[in-house]
Amino acid sequence: MDIVIIGSGNIAWCYGQQLRLNGHVVQQVISRQAAHAQALGEMLNAAYTTDLLNINMEADVYLLAVSDDALGELNDALRLGRRMVAHTAGAVSLEAIAKISTHTGVVYPLQSIRKENKNYPEIPIIIEASNDETLRRLQSLAQSISPKVSVASSAQRLQLHLAAVLANNFTNHLVTLSKTFCQDHGLDFGLLQPILRETFERLEKFGPENVQTGPALRGDQHTMALHESLLADQPTLKAVYQVLSASIAAFYQ
Repeated sequence: MDIVIIGSGNIAWCYGQQLRLNGHVVQQVISRQAAHAQALGEMLNAAYTTDLLNINMEADVYLLAVSDDALGELNDALRLGRRMVAHTAGAVSLEAIAKISTHTGVVYPLQSIRKENKNYPEIPIIIEASNDETLRRLQSLAQSISPKVSVASSAQRLQLHLAAVLANNFTNHLVTLSKTFCQDHGLDFGLLQPILRETFERLEKFGPENVQTGPALRGDQHTMALHESLLADQPTLKAVYQVLSASIAAFYQ
């Protein structure tokens, strides 16, 4: 398929490279930032511009790989008739781009993506469409770059987005808090790397609900009180500790 990509961030880079590697042609890149449009366009051997008025009107698919807020602006500014248009956001409904075209969809990559990656991890793609024809075409496009393609409604996609935030963003933040705590107390954070690796290896083998450990699971009030005493001068971290401990205890009761 011939593709136009609007956007030049992490998802635009990832999709652009994956599409090109799998036989598609990115005809054009459009971005507000001239340098970003040029960098991605040159990497994909595609034309590039900062002006929506110069959009290539001969493509098969128009991918809107922009921020959630920018989708609203595109919905007001862009008119593509019956051409197939899809956004890539996890928490934005299909209706958010309804003015752009009568053939709209979503191709949401359920993965944490950074454009600096040379080898992207496996990317499950969640799709949705305004009609059956668009769904079939988007399914074909998604399956050409991913072995895991699922159809979901806007409501289900939002739920998956929340689940991803809990599993990925919150987990990463907890590890960041752990690293900061170690640094503040002159401790070697590297000593925790083996337990981090073991944690995620267990998740793949046994499921998270089966491998929970720690004082909250055991109901070890003495140890938790000692931990909380160490956090007396860090009320935010103490609150995080208390909320998560209470959640663990309630889940396993």
